Order: sequence, then C-alpha cells, then structure tokens
Amino acid sequence: MTEPTTVSPPRGVQPTCKYDQRPLAYAGKGRPPEFCPDDERRHPGGKSCRQMYAEQRQAELAAGLDKPLAAYREATGRVLPAVAALSGTLTDVLAAMGDLDASAVARVEQAETAAVSAVQRAQGAEDERDTALREARVATAAAAVAKEAQRVAERRARDAEAEAERVQRDAWRQVADAREAQGRAEAAAGERAQAVITETGRREAAEARAADLADQLKAVRRDLTAAQAEARKTDAARVKAESALTAVRADLTAATARAEQAEAEAGAAAATAERDATRAALAEAEAARRDLDAELRAARTELATVRGQADEYREQWRTADRDAQAARVELARLEATAHAEAERAERAEARVDQLHTQLAQARADATRPGGGQR
Repeated sequence: MTEPTTVSPPRGVQPTCKYDQRPLAYAGKGRPPEFCPDDERRHPGGKSCRQMYAEQRQAELAAGLDKPLAAYREATGRVLPAVAALSGTLTDVLAAMGDLDASAVARVEQAETAAVSAVQRAQGAEDERDTALREARVATAAAAVAKEAQRVAERRARDAEAEAERVQRDAWRQVADAREAQGRAEAAAGERAQAVITETGRREAAEARAADLADQLKAVRRDLTAAQAEARKTDAARVKAESALTAVRADLTAATARAEQAEAEAGAAAATAERDATRAALAEAEAARRDLDAELRAARTELATVRGQADEYREQWRTADRDAQAARVELARLEATAHAEAERAERAEARVDQLHTQLAQARADATRPGGGQR
C-alpha cells in the first residue's frame, strides 16, 4: 500500500488529527503533527489516536478499502489546505466534505469493527482448527495405541489360550503318569506286602524248624552222651573180656602143657579127657570174646550213627539259623521297600492333587475375560 504523502498546510492553516480530525497545535515551523498527543488516550482501551489510526489502517487493509481511502486521503490531503484557506467561500463544500469524511470514517470504523470481528473469528476458527487438528492427532494416536493394545491383548489372549491348552495337556499327561505311577506303586506295594507276608511265613517256619532242630539236637546230644557212656562201658567190658581171654589163654596154655605132661605121665586116656576139657573151655572163651567184639562193633556203629545224626542235625540247625537270619534281613528290606513305596504313592497322590489344582487354575485363567493380559 502507498502511504499518502504528508503535505504541509499553508501558512496560517491549523492542521488536524489524521484519526479524529481534531485541531492540532502547530507553530508553523517544521513538520506539522499528524495525531493528537500520545498522552491523550480518549479512545476505548486507553488507546491513542496513533494506535487507533494504525488499527484502522489494518482494518482497511483487511477490508480492502486501503486503496480507495488512501486515494481519498491523498486527494483531500492536497485539497483540504486550499479548501481550508477558502473556507469562507467554500463553507458548504467543506461541510459536505466533512460530512463525507465523517461518513467515510464511520464506514471505516464499521469496516474496522467487522474486520476485527472477522479477524477474531478467523483467529478463533484457526485456533479451533488447530485444537481440532491436535485433538484429531491425539485421537488418531490414541486409536493407534488402542488398536495396538487390542492386537497385543488378542495376541496375549491367544498365547494365554495356547498356554492354557498346553498346561492342560501337560497336566493331564502328568495326572496320567502320576496315576500310572500310583498304580505301579500300589501294585508294587501289594507285591511287597505279599512278599513280606511270604517271607514272614518263611521266617516263622525257619524259626520253628530251627527250634525243632535245636530240640532234636539236644535229644541227639543226650543220646550221644548215653551212647558214649555205653561205649565206654562196652570198651571197659571188652578190655575186661580181653584180659579174661588172655588169662584163659594163659590158663589154656598151662593146662595144655599140664595135659601133655599128664598124658605123658598118666597115660593117653586121662590126658585126652583133660585136653578136651581145656579145648572146650578155650572154645567157650573164644565165643565170649567174639560176642564181646560183636557188641563192641555194634556199639561203635551205633555211636557213629548217632554222631552222624548229630552232625546232620547241627548242619540243619545252622542252615535253618542262616535261613532265619536271611529271612529277617529280607523282611527288614521288604518292610523298608514297602515304606518307601507307600511314601512314593503318597507323593504321587499329592502330585495328582497339585496337578488337579493347577489344571483348575489354568482353566479359570483361560475362561476369565482378559485372562491373558498381565
């Protein structure tokens, strides 16, 4: 926009304010003032004429009246001093021009007000547009975040469902394994219990057999003691018989010598009779010796038999004692194994209960809305 040229008024003409046309004080030297002093703030908002004129110019610019008004002001700027000099003759013209200027000023003020309102409305619209754009961007970002959160939630829900299914499969498999282990443990416990009963019966039978063998061994020992005493008696009788037989043999030898001598002395008949008697006594002594030898052999045989039975009973008693000891050890082992199997079965039952609880929790988490989110 071309700023109107400021024309110095002719000498003796008083200049006026460019905004409200009030007369201005001018000494006639230098550039005349264009506006009322800035300390005179008579207008709304405590504004000066210079500020109001600037806002008016902005309103004119906004309303598109700057060029006509500039041309008008430039023309009147050149004419008004001359017209003021001819005020006496051109009063009517000046009055008409004043009215025109006042009307133009009023129109300018209206245009200015309208322009200010339009500017304010435009500014408000721009502010509202900016606010709407910001809110739209925030809403778009929030929508994107919500969509992403929804995708994450759906993915977590799918993951949670898959995890719940996996946990359920694992839980059922572990429950089946635990039940199978429990069945094996119960079967093993039953077998162990039957084995314990069997081993207990074997141990009791072995202990009874050992007690019976101990009684038999005591009886055999008593019989052996008696047989040994009888054998000692038989040995003494045999020794005595052998001594008697030796004496008889000595007597027989002496008798034979005497018989031979008597036969030689007394004759053959008496010697023969004495010899026969001696031979009969010798035969009787030999028979007695044979009987004693037979009794001694029988006693020795019986003694050997009794000793063999005693050895056999000892070996049977030792075997029974070993069997009883082994049965006690096996019984203790079976009892410990049964106790361990019982504890394993209890742990398996506890594991089954725990897996049931985990399975129920997994199902509850899978069916709960938003259960996959953390």
